Amino acid sequence: MSASPSTVERDLLARLEAGPIVELTTALIAERSENPGGAEAGTVAVLADACRGAGLSVEVDEVAPGRPNLIASLGDRDAAPTLLFLGHSDVVPAGTGWSGDPFAAHVAEGRLIGRGATDMKGGLAAIVAAMGALREAGAPGRIEFVCTVDEEAGGLGAQSYVGRPDSRRDGVLGAIVAEPTGLRAVHAGRGTANLEIAVTGKAAHSGRPDDGCSAIAVAGQILSVIADDGERLKSRPHPDLGPATWNVGTIAGGQGINVVAADCRLGVDRRLLPDEQIAVVTDELRERIAALDLPADASVTVTVDSETPAFATPLDDALTRGVSDSLATLGLDPVPRVWSAACDAGFLHRDLGIPSIVVGPGDIHTQAHQVDESVPVDDLLTAARLYALIAHRLLG
Repeated sequence: MSASPSTVERDLLARLEAGPIVELTTALIAERSENPGGAEAGTVAVLADACRGAGLSVEVDEVAPGRPNLIASLGDRDAAPTLLFLGHSDVVPAGTGWSGDPFAAHVAEGRLIGRGATDMKGGLAAIVAAMGALREAGAPGRIEFVCTVDEEAGGLGAQSYVGRPDSRRDGVLGAIVAEPTGLRAVHAGRGTANLEIAVTGKAAHSGRPDDGCSAIAVAGQILSVIADDGERLKSRPHPDLGPATWNVGTIAGGQGINVVAADCRLGVDRRLLPDEQIAVVTDELRERIAALDLPADASVTVTVDSETPAFATPLDDALTRGVSDSLATLGLDPVPRVWSAACDAGFLHRDLGIPSIVVGPGDIHTQAHQVDESVPVDDLLTAARLYALIAHRLLG
């Protein structure tokens, strides 16, 4: 168990109150940033104003038309060390079945209800509040808050950020990612890639199937290849995350029962480990498919539609230990865990070599992407205090 907060830390934590965090979260929810839709600009505008109001320097970087990343900072750019906070501005579509307007957030029974309350506009508001308190208290070092677009789909915003010439690894202690984890630390998570496998055959009358080439039959052979590779992956588990996996989630093809199918498409999910590159995975898959005894009229293409890399931060890393100590100080569970979801931390890990810990208010399994999504108000305040304490200790 970590020591109780010092007098300076108690003063820092006392600067934070739930009201302003709830107010900002509510304002962020009101800006419909559903993805697909490319509509994050309104949320980013509200967030940018809040950051300026907290005394932070703000840069808005448009990575696609109407889709801006936000980078807010505290402290001189050349200051060392640096701590990153990472979040995203997009939410999944609200859908139907809500008990009220999903974008008119309200508090009921101690919970703030609205699309994005837990994933992850509450986390964004908690970061801003924490950085404002740290500025008032005179935090050492540098803190950078990066809010990306398109996390829920293709990771466009994160890829743009890690590709900036001024994105750096030197002097960066790590990143705190405010995804909803129930305020438990996550030190590792598998990545994910969505693939489409398109098979082209040759149409013919079903009365003479040998005149054609069934794309569906060829797809069946590919399914066997994927299943066999899944068994192979089970023998190569990551020590924390277990094995990589395949899942064929969709299949579509053919035009009628009495026609040999000329086309078939497979939608495939591949969960990635930290040492895997999807380009290598797909090249190996293509090689296994090419080794099949396929008909001359068959052709197969494998396309990667989206990718979020995996990440893993060692348990003995200073970032992991610092987060665990701060959780313990606040009376929270300090034991790091692994995660079943993927997030933008993978891009920091793969492209910049920056360690990450995911920890945030709300619960991804019981609230995120669901009807009447909500987050406990107490969690919002606790998250802000946790972020402030982590930054104070790691940078001090």
